[in-house]
Amino acid sequence: MDNKKPFISSMGQVLPHGYENRMVTILGLAFGFVMFDRFALANLQNYLMEDLGLNYAQLGIASSVFSITWAIVGLFGSWLADTKMSRRKLLMIVILLFSVFSLLTGFVTSFLALVVVRLVMGCFEGTVSPVSHSFIVPQSSDNRRGMNMGLVQVSAVGLISSMLGPIIQVRLAETIGWRYTFAVTIIPGVIIALLVAKFLINPEVGIQESKDAAEKAAPEAPKQSGGDIIRILKERNLLVSLFGAIFLFAWYVCMLIYTPAVLTNVKGLSNEDMSYVMAALGVGAIVWGVVIPKISDVLGRKPLVIFGILLACASTFLLNIAPANVPLLMVLAFLSWSGASVFVLLTSTIPAESGDPRYVATTIAIIAAVGELVGSTVGAIVMGVVADKYGLEVMFPVLAACMIVCFIIACFYKESAPLVVARREAKKSATAK
Repeated sequence: MDNKKPFISSMGQVLPHGYENRMVTILGLAFGFVMFDRFALANLQNYLMEDLGLNYAQLGIASSVFSITWAIVGLFGSWLADTKMSRRKLLMIVILLFSVFSLLTGFVTSFLALVVVRLVMGCFEGTVSPVSHSFIVPQSSDNRRGMNMGLVQVSAVGLISSMLGPIIQVRLAETIGWRYTFAVTIIPGVIIALLVAKFLINPEVGIQESKDAAEKAAPEAPKQSGGDIIRILKERNLLVSLFGAIFLFAWYVCMLIYTPAVLTNVKGLSNEDMSYVMAALGVGAIVWGVVIPKISDVLGRKPLVIFGILLACASTFLLNIAPANVPLLMVLAFLSWSGASVFVLLTSTIPAESGDPRYVATTIAIIAAVGELVGSTVGAIVMGVVADKYGLEVMFPVLAACMIVCFIIACFYKESAPLVVARREAKKSATAK
């Protein structure tokens, strides 16, 4: 019977036995499927570019306009989740809607139509990540918060989008065509939305008593305002994440968009061999997405962020000079995706631990918005123009340089891992005595 006791989260919410694992699984499926849809254009680019007559600049635009609405509307959706609307209901609605527009991608017949569909699709997908983390932060235990974020934002994405995505999407495109490949995406979207509706619990429900107590203690507590957000972003760690996200997003998105082109057009791999190398990114995400955030729970966020960035930087550069040997390229791709584990720490875990806990979703969404608008959007378009003018060979060195800048910025972090901060405070107290 002991193993059936309710789970008490780090913020005091009483939840059913096993809820933490169910929550992480469902949110991982949701965000993994988001990224499966988002980077389907990259994995199927050889088919789309031939059918629609696209060049690399247009591919970059079609991929990056998604980031514009992802960032802007995602920020609005996060504000709704923090202030106005049930997080569970909002998450269920946006999953259903982005699934519909993913399906519509298969019906486009021109570059303009592709851009419009992806713009609208980004409106709904951008809300999923910050709202997911607004469940994870209050409903995780302290010793699992970083790992839970890594499982959802990195490992699940690695399994569903990066590892299975290229193989499944290329196989389907070869079998039924790229248009029908997009059409079948409506099915998992409906299933995941139903899982969200049935099993997730709004964070406010479990902590209603503590909210009531807070209201009695401070009945005139101010509501969220623009001034609050400005004060939140003056926190040093949030500023570091804000600037670091620009270069990390540029590296991440351009790696996923243009690596298939480098592998097939520069190194001469077949579409099938390319899909295996891209799948190795997914294996890396699964492994690094658990290992680095989990170790950071114990050893600290800052040293693990720096380690992941440096390993990704070196591996990205080595991908440029490596021969067209599929096993070797798979190993380097695996190692490079240590950078994806940094993604969750830099954009979600550290900001969530460093900012005002009332505005977790909004804080994460602001950082994601800056990263998407500047890093993903500008980065993908510029890289597409550069690839058309100077060749795809310059991509990996440029992206390695992005990670060098990200490393310099990350050196300014203050440690935020709860267990590490508590140990340091205890040590200071013992020394003072």
